[in-house]
Amino acid sequence: MNLCDVVIIGGGPVGCLLSILLSDMGVTNTVIERDKESYQLPRAIVMDDEIQRMFHDHGMGAWIEANTSRLEAADFVDGNGAYILGAEVPPMGLQGLPPVVVHYQPELDAMLRTQAATRGAQVHWGQVANSLQELGNRCVVTLDDGTVYESRWVVGCDGASSWTRRQLEMQLEDLEFDQPWLVVDIELHDNAQVDLPVGVRQYCDAQRPATYVKGHRQYRRWEFQIQKHEDAQQLNTEQGLWSLLSPWVTPVDARIVRSAVYRFHAVVAPQLQKGNVFLAGDSAHQMPPFLGQGLNSGMRDAVNLAWKLAFVQRGIAAEKILYTYTTERVPHVRSVVAHAADVGRLIDQLSGRVSHGINPDSGYGGARPAAHIESGLVYGDDERVGHQFWFHPDVSAAVVHNGASLVVVSAEEIELPEELNQLEAQVVVAKSAVGNAYAIVVRPDRYVAAVLADVQELRRFATTVMNDVR
Repeated sequence: MNLCDVVIIGGGPVGCLLSILLSDMGVTNTVIERDKESYQLPRAIVMDDEIQRMFHDHGMGAWIEANTSRLEAADFVDGNGAYILGAEVPPMGLQGLPPVVVHYQPELDAMLRTQAATRGAQVHWGQVANSLQELGNRCVVTLDDGTVYESRWVVGCDGASSWTRRQLEMQLEDLEFDQPWLVVDIELHDNAQVDLPVGVRQYCDAQRPATYVKGHRQYRRWEFQIQKHEDAQQLNTEQGLWSLLSPWVTPVDARIVRSAVYRFHAVVAPQLQKGNVFLAGDSAHQMPPFLGQGLNSGMRDAVNLAWKLAFVQRGIAAEKILYTYTTERVPHVRSVVAHAADVGRLIDQLSGRVSHGINPDSGYGGARPAAHIESGLVYGDDERVGHQFWFHPDVSAAVVHNGASLVVVSAEEIELPEELNQLEAQVVVAKSAVGNAYAIVVRPDRYVAAVLADVQELRRFATTVMNDVR
């Protein structure tokens, strides 16, 4: 019997990231992944600044800077290419990084695999789990070669067809978006002379809506909506693909890297936990790619769950803190999935094909509110609560110091209530980061837990948070 704190089923980018975070926080873990080598074709392509900042905080920022390119714009145009709506993307956001960058996922996956192994995880590439037993206070996972692991927790990061989810008989809620699309990735030749957008563009064409994404280096992506009368297999041929791409590129300009037919759909698991087993990533939610938030959302799952498991493993929080994983992540990701689906509906609507009554504020640069943590380990009604803390180097350093801990940001050195000392909270004096507050409490996932007006409110918060986690 092999022992560890967490068994992670699925060693894609979400599973490997979860492993890295857990190892950084002193939580022993094992990764089981059916593919011996990382997947060699592109899938996810976009990374937002929240996830970039997390990579920087955990020592992978140099890799991100060297292996990504920033997106400069995102817009909608009509069938003739005339601008409808959109926004330029500024070079720097609140995290001190580009708001959106693109990457080549095979390279990201390979890096994450290496980091997971070198930071201490036991890794099983090319193996699968054959059985999973959730026994109340422990879990037992048996691999296909007979190896047995006993762990305190199991996390299923095993994709859209999740074996873990099926074993637990956990369901997905359908948000009623379903469309077939053909995705094509190309690589431009070095001498290619083409005029293509500098970011993401939605072509709202009544005949065939399409999406374009400027990828990293010479990679470019198109997504074409498949029409009801069309044969998807016929479109997904050399001749069919170049016919679709012909308004922009030809075989003289580029080579096709991969193509695949997908059903873009919107689903969310209403519960992410059953006993000591959790779901994360595509096993827990899937969305149309129009916002580029599929992998980002899975990585948010990993970050949210990792520090809570670490709190329990280190004995500074009770198991009940883990229930906030569902409480926090499901409403957040449901909002993101619904927004992505609405962008898909807006494309149809702006194409003049059908009116869904979608507000244009759902489009790029619109005023639709950003998803944030609305309930769980967040306190008060300050508008900053539940959102990512804006970048400050001292706060970022404190977030990862000695594993997971709460960080209390203040304009001067303050004495923490005993309840926060029990949670190993630490004070960071950062005058420029506090604004009109006595103190701001930042969680290990960099979300603002509370904005406090005075010392009495800090004490009330300390009592409340201790009641919630102990």
